[in-house]
Amino acid sequence: MIPQQVIEEVKARNELVAVVEQYVCLDKRSGSNFFGLCPFHTEKTPSFSVSPAKQIYYCFGCHKGGDVIHFIMEIEKLSYPQAIRMLAERAGVSIPEPDDEMYRKRSELNKQLYAINLEAARFFYHDLNSEAGKACRSYLKERALSTSTIRRFGLGYADDSWDGLYKHLLEKGFAEDILMRSGLFRRGKNNQIYDLFRDRLIFPIIDIIGRIVAFGGRVLDDGQPKYINSPETPVYTKGRHLFGLNLAKNSRAKTIVVVEGYMDAIALHQADVPNTVAALGTALTENQAQILRKFTESVIIAYDSDAAGQAAALRSMDILGAKGIKVTVLQVPGEKDPDDYIRRNGPERFHALLDKAMPLLDYKLLVARKNHTQDGELDILAYQDAACQILAQEHNAIVRELYSSKLAEELNTSTESVLREVERRFQNPDATQQSDQLRQRLQSRTAATTSADSANGDSATREELYLLCMLAADPALYDKLDPQPQQSDFSEGAMQDIAGYALELAAEKNLDTSVLVGLGEEHVVLGQPLPELLAQISMRLDVTFGHQDLLIAAKEQHQRQRIKRLREHHENLNNDLLNENDPDQREILKALLLDVNRQLIDLKQKSGEI
Repeated sequence: MIPQQVIEEVKARNELVAVVEQYVCLDKRSGSNFFGLCPFHTEKTPSFSVSPAKQIYYCFGCHKGGDVIHFIMEIEKLSYPQAIRMLAERAGVSIPEPDDEMYRKRSELNKQLYAINLEAARFFYHDLNSEAGKACRSYLKERALSTSTIRRFGLGYADDSWDGLYKHLLEKGFAEDILMRSGLFRRGKNNQIYDLFRDRLIFPIIDIIGRIVAFGGRVLDDGQPKYINSPETPVYTKGRHLFGLNLAKNSRAKTIVVVEGYMDAIALHQADVPNTVAALGTALTENQAQILRKFTESVIIAYDSDAAGQAAALRSMDILGAKGIKVTVLQVPGEKDPDDYIRRNGPERFHALLDKAMPLLDYKLLVARKNHTQDGELDILAYQDAACQILAQEHNAIVRELYSSKLAEELNTSTESVLREVERRFQNPDATQQSDQLRQRLQSRTAATTSADSANGDSATREELYLLCMLAADPALYDKLDPQPQQSDFSEGAMQDIAGYALELAAEKNLDTSVLVGLGEEHVVLGQPLPELLAQISMRLDVTFGHQDLLIAAKEQHQRQRIKRLREHHENLNNDLLNENDPDQREILKALLLDVNRQLIDLKQKSGEI
């Protein structure tokens, strides 16, 4: 846990307007607020508002809002602790490490490994631009990569010396035992240490917050192995990173293009497809699919058009589909991979191909047809068997019927006969499939129930939200309220949780809007993240209450909230009384009801309801 006082210092040292302006062009348009085009959705008229006084932002278009930490979380796709650490590093704030010796050692090792990787990348980049890198520069020129693209991806060259990088890093002061854990070196039979990458084009692999975690290396000729990659290290786990995601995450595109290799990803970025990543392997892993789900709901797979590429695409489709991602597939005509196609036909033609990416089922049926075609002859029986099996795995009945009609035209038969066979397979899969589907249905049912219970989060009233935002807007307000708000005045759950902290801070004159928004972290009320809701209400207090005195408005909201809570309490006591048979307990409940009634009458008289 990062101490609250450190979080507050991080927020205080990272002025929101200055941070936002690194991503958004802001103009001072309305009163004291700045406006700009929202970085979280596409728009032509600025609706993204930043309040310097309250240190919060809110978009009136997509309704995202929060403080500086939430802004970094949203735009950099980081967790809450990651965002705090990123802002702390930006402002030079030290975050105390947990009182755990193992943690401290691991953290220190990781820092050194990141430093080694960064220095190695500089070494490779320097070598690329030296006399030794002349052949590699010629190779990159043949691949039509511009100087700016090379610089953007930090490409480099590992020369053919035996231990050039190792000696360089030793001279920089890195210890031998730490260097050996970086994955950049090997120890030979004679115990001599040598560089892993020699005479290769180097691709730094960068994580989503800009740290170099590993490298890939490609030969400049037809030698084998064509590619080698860093082994797993304490800072790099295979299958948990996507090449180019550190750049693609900044794209406003609603979809992400996934390619196989480094060169394909780089070529697409240069061709103005900045929302491209590479899988760093033959097929996506579960972890990579989960990462993609954080950034998009739609993926275009653009793998090589050879058999291996098709097989990898099919495997990736199923993994992505299981994460709820819509998948389409790019078919590159003639050429083997996207890089080849762009170099031969130009970026414009490739953009046209992206617009024609095939839906998932169309691609699966196309691959099935190719697999059962030999010497130009389609094995119609084998194809119809495979096609029906593909359609039987589709859970949407309307989609099954639509594609059954298409398949019937291909097979020159009736839609009814194809649909009957597809439905037979859908209803009666083999024993293994049946077992799997039953388990999936049970899991889906459980997930749906849980989702239905938790999707909307806790309850909250308009009055209590207004009251908290007012207390945050004016630190002097709390002492002027009579009676002063109590934690019990707020709805049970999230609102009572944050009210307890907020009221304590208000009493100490330490509550402001930014702090209040931060208290709402990880809470959802009324189906919306609480920080966004608090930011939205805070940003519109002036509009909502016009020129009304804030103290009068706060008193009204507090009274209304107390009346609502007392009515709720009255109803619960009534229900308890109806279900209680013990005479003594009934008398206690009656006394409580009378007391609640008295409080309600008093409050209604004060508020003018009576």
